[in-house]
Amino acid sequence: MKSISKTMLRTCAGLAAAAALVVGGAGMASAATTSPATHHNFWYGCNPWQREQWNLNGNNSVEVPWNGGTLTYTVTFTQAGSCLSGTLTDPYYAGTATGPIWGSIYGNNNITFSFKYPTGSIQGTRTFTGSISRRGSVSGTWSETGSEKATGTWSLADRAHRACPWWAWPGAACPVHP
Repeated sequence: MKSISKTMLRTCAGLAAAAALVVGGAGMASAATTSPATHHNFWYGCNPWQREQWNLNGNNSVEVPWNGGTLTYTVTFTQAGSCLSGTLTDPYYAGTATGPIWGSIYGNNNITFSFKYPTGSIQGTRTFTGSISRRGSVSGTWSETGSEKATGTWSLADRAHRACPWWAWPGAACPVHP
């Protein structure tokens, strides 16, 4: 019984602290995180219970046009509501860089996700921002925070899937969970 009481006390204390932030006007905007989220996180503008029109769950490839060719990164998305997490692998980084991604789908057709390269890299954190077309094509631009300061365009090799079945009410949004 003691562990249940402690757990409930911690939960209530956490909810009270969150309520104090919102009521006090600090809210989510002033909250800071110290490391990339590997799980769903409201600080990245997502809601795991939001109903969505697009489902990105699963394996895909990020294609980046670069110096007359195309760089291909493998990515696995895990989507819950508007929250994106998963992993990305950059085989072009010395020794291959693999790590977590975090981001969101917002406004039903906008997407953003980020990948942090190892400490000391010239890339820093690479953020992919884009949109999902009516037919599910996903593309946009990317930029880096590191000293390289590179930018470019990107697209996903495979289209996003509709979250709702084809027969659903037009404009309907459906819950997405892995």
